Amino acid sequence: MSALLSRRITVAEYLVQRGLPADWRFGSPLGRVAAEIYRDNYRCEPGRAYRWINGRFRRVMAYRPEETHVLTAAWDRYGRTAGQRRAPVAPARRPYANSFVSGDAMRWTPSNAPIRSHP
Repeated sequence: MSALLSRRITVAEYLVQRGLPADWRFGSPLGRVAAEIYRDNYRCEPGRAYRWINGRFRRVMAYRPEETHVLTAAWDRYGRTAGQRRAPVAPARRPYANSFVSGDAMRWTPSNAPIRSHP
């Protein structure tokens, strides 16, 4: 019966235990990592609980006290990759982007691109 009454722990509460603010900006990505680890270990979805966040009750992932190893594993995994930034993705380059400005032939300006057709 006491297991049913035990309070579930959310990522925000875990962060407070680690000495960080509950609204730490990386809390949400950390929670996604924790949920992924939980799914891999237990082959089911983590439990849920309602918490007061930003002026309203929201349903968040919550873990039983015996499942806090999932949060610790997420902390360790996320801590290794949090400082790494993804390489910026260059915007797709259109071929002949500057060779034809508008549908008006009088506004056409030549460029070094190969000619596809006459304007």
